[in-house]
Amino acid sequence: MTPRPLLRRALPPLLFVALVFLVYADPVFTRRLFSGRDLVPYGLPMEKATHDAYGRGRLPVWNEDVSGGRPILPNPNAGALYPVRPLLSRLPFPTAMRLFPVLHWASAGVGMWMLLSALRVSRSAAWIGAATFVFSGVSVSQVFYQPFGPAVALHPWLLWALVRRRDPRRKALTLGLVWGLLFLLGDVFAIAIALLAALLWMALEVERVDRRRELAAFGAGLVLGGLLAAPQIVATVLLVPQTQRVVGGMRLREVLGFTLSPWRVLELVVPYPFGDTWTLEDHRVWGRGVFRTLYATVYAGAFAVVSLSVVRRSRRTGSRFAFALFASGLALAAVGSLAPRSWGLARSWIPLRYPEKFVVAMTLGLALAAGLALDHFRGLRPPRWLLAVAVVLAALAAAAKLFPAPSARLAIRAVGAGPGVSSEAAEELPGALAEAGLLWLATLLALDLFAAAGRAREIASLVVLTAVPILANRRIAPTEHEGSVLPPTAFARTLLRRDPSGVYRTIDEASYRAATPMQLESERASPFGTESARRRWKDHTQVLWGRGTVFNEDSDRADFSRVESLRSLSVLAAAEPGAAAFFSSVALRFGIRFRDQAPLPGYRRFGGGVFEDWDENPAATPDVRLLRRWAEARGAVEALHELPRLGPEEVVLETGRAASGVARPGAIRFMERTAELMRLRSSVPDPTWLFVLRGFWNHRRVRIDGRDVECVPAQLAFSAIPVPAGEHTIEWREEVPGLAASRWGPVIFAGAAALLLLRRKPAGSSPA
Repeated sequence: MTPRPLLRRALPPLLFVALVFLVYADPVFTRRLFSGRDLVPYGLPMEKATHDAYGRGRLPVWNEDVSGGRPILPNPNAGALYPVRPLLSRLPFPTAMRLFPVLHWASAGVGMWMLLSALRVSRSAAWIGAATFVFSGVSVSQVFYQPFGPAVALHPWLLWALVRRRDPRRKALTLGLVWGLLFLLGDVFAIAIALLAALLWMALEVERVDRRRELAAFGAGLVLGGLLAAPQIVATVLLVPQTQRVVGGMRLREVLGFTLSPWRVLELVVPYPFGDTWTLEDHRVWGRGVFRTLYATVYAGAFAVVSLSVVRRSRRTGSRFAFALFASGLALAAVGSLAPRSWGLARSWIPLRYPEKFVVAMTLGLALAAGLALDHFRGLRPPRWLLAVAVVLAALAAAAKLFPAPSARLAIRAVGAGPGVSSEAAEELPGALAEAGLLWLATLLALDLFAAAGRAREIASLVVLTAVPILANRRIAPTEHEGSVLPPTAFARTLLRRDPSGVYRTIDEASYRAATPMQLESERASPFGTESARRRWKDHTQVLWGRGTVFNEDSDRADFSRVESLRSLSVLAAAEPGAAAFFSSVALRFGIRFRDQAPLPGYRRFGGGVFEDWDENPAATPDVRLLRRWAEARGAVEALHELPRLGPEEVVLETGRAASGVARPGAIRFMERTAELMRLRSSVPDPTWLFVLRGFWNHRRVRIDGRDVECVPAQLAFSAIPVPAGEHTIEWREEVPGLAASRWGPVIFAGAAALLLLRRKPAGSSPA
């Protein structure tokens, strides 16, 4: 292909990438970061731990600052082996985090462009399909959720690989690459949506005579993807059975906690009918009874709804698939809302949660429908019902403004929003309906322009149709200056001075006390939740500053089940006046609480801020130490019973026997200390144990003077090794579970890829 046609083909997707960077110029070209929802308490800290490990030239195996120490890489919620992460680790962390979501929105748009181009639509139609997908409320909301957001960007690429008419071997390899990336990201819902889309395509759009060949290529792609991602898959399989998600199970109430309410179908027409749901401020959301959600809105532009009426009747390739994918995604996302409340305490048979994620399939179907339907309106006037929708919405907005109280009561009664929200409904409804009416009117005018002849009018039409979802949904992803997000708080800076080597941990004392007026006022003063997450030490935010916790909240349910048991015991300990030794034994020297809350046992105030008191427990012991006193227990149940009876500095060890021991003080000196590797010298007069505040599991290698030694559980959830008398060198290395075998998966993938690429087609054959 000559350069001119190649440039002509590449220009529209390049322009779309430029548009994405222009829409998000705020974070990309300034020192601002995306903020809100899960980003500061969870997403950014997890990314920071991964980014720092790659920056050290190591695999991100372990995070020592969360839950007393737990794995990163095996956790499927981290997506640590996804190749974009090590690539971005060469950049400063703030820069990497500004680029990460924008690059994936751009990738999603290019993928949708390629998919629709493979379906033989016009360039204008491919553009609108890409804009509908990327700027939909669901796709924009992905900025808050790692690794689900990057996985969503891969869905159009998977379908593109499936749709192209290529040699089956090449198709299998392309599918294998995309499946491998999806598996590396590890999100089960993203993988399920990809499987649903692929199977629907082959069932609805592939001729029966070709179906066996397409299924073979698809199956080969799955196998190749599994080989490419084998290190991630094997590590996850070995981790998950030890987590509280599996051991403790999940109740249906939690599993279905975020399920799409059928009432939210209204959002396809009105972006925010239930209030300003892109914020975290409850007083601006009147539909709280039906709106507990991951996604601020499912709005994808008015034209997306118009396109459904077209593809439902069209016989064009892809039309049946687009409508079926939309309907399947909507049904799967909303079916949980039909479950009776009495089922809430029943145990779920599968430890996954939040079926609302299936709205991604719905949005993917809407975007495909928009791309497939646009050419239908070339030279054809838009249907009159579009004007009727705009007029009805304008009339409803006027009625809500003129008669606020009756309108609010009617809306509340219709959706069952519950009492006490009439003032919010009266305030929010007129603006939401008026905005929707204007967006529908703009869509009508754009289609009118598209129907007329002339390149200038077509471009103007595309500008308006693209602007509609951008204007509605850009507000979902707020930004704040990085100076308001990343730098340590005054409390964190104080801890860095008092404990520069980081051998102690911090406890969020407020989590153990009833909410107080000062706490509620502090949370109200944090509109995006950023400052509240920075003040509280109950999530993962402290990872941004290299400080650790033990009993933080486990938002992704990925903690070891032993840690969850100890966390439950800590709630009981917090109510006991003599429980100081319990908190001291797991290095919890520092605490933070609101000024109108009582401290935990053993903690005394040493400073504070406007809202908080800062406490210290001087009896706390370091996170890595040689034991002077210990008790031994036969197993976990016996250790749990022993914990409340332990004295200061005493630790219970699960050695398989009932005993106790003492040793004279020894000394340790670190030669290297990172999350992945610790090397230290010990000097002890008596045989003793080395206690290490890291979650107990079997996938690490510990050596004393070059000889392997086994860990035992300590304090129920953590780890210890026996140390002989004398001077010794100890090496503690965290490992990727199953890597000795799984590392051959990518090697086999590379070999298979080479064979598929180099093998020539038989003479006389033609491309599939």
